[in-house]
Amino acid sequence: SFSNVDSVIHASFYRVCADYYKAKAAFGQYYKNALLLLACIDVQQLSIEDRVQRAYDLTIAALLSDNIYNFGVLLSHQIVESLRGTEHEWMLELLLAFNSGNIGKFEALMGKMHAQPLLAQQEAFLQQKIRLTALIESMFSRQGAGARTVSFGDISAETKLPTGEIEHLVMKALSLGLIRGRIDQVDQQVTVQWVQPRYLGKDQIRGLADRLGQWEARVKETAQKMTQTTPELFA
Repeated sequence: SFSNVDSVIHASFYRVCADYYKAKAAFGQYYKNALLLLACIDVQQLSIEDRVQRAYDLTIAALLSDNIYNFGVLLSHQIVESLRGTEHEWMLELLLAFNSGNIGKFEALMGKMHAQPLLAQQEAFLQQKIRLTALIESMFSRQGAGARTVSFGDISAETKLPTGEIEHLVMKALSLGLIRGRIDQVDQQVTVQWVQPRYLGKDQIRGLADRLGQWEARVKETAQKMTQTTPELFA
């Protein structure tokens, strides 16, 4: 059918584009075109080796791209499961660490990262990126709790950076559109109005459920206070 012909043509186009951008080390463009290629084909028809290689390359691209901080599209795709049970399974663990801003897990995988030339060459960039994702995760977790203003000291503890580097980190997050808010240099605190939507793992979903429970409790408490203070309104 014509639709099948279109899929073959599109797949061929995205395959050529992905190969080109991979050769050019244009990580963001490779990531985009490689995912579009996977949308045009049946992943199960690829050989196991090809699936593992594509998952590996996509993970490298996601980590090293300077404009990818939301890993939801890749983590929700079946292709990344191809890394499980292989020598590259640690790459999936690393991707999950970046998604949740888990600096401890990132540091635990540092030895394996040093064995991968592309990651080893970009260690300084990855150090900054994991701290940006840790900042996003920290701000995201506070949104549901109603705590929108955070001190430099708290951010320092959660990102494992000196207090003197926090302003630069927050400015970087603001410039990338990862958060929206303002910095109070005098009081050394940050007020956040918006955080980039997140892909939530199981632990993060449990945390969100806890925050929803806290929000429900606060709503009930407020309703009870209003009932006691102004009973005539609820008569």
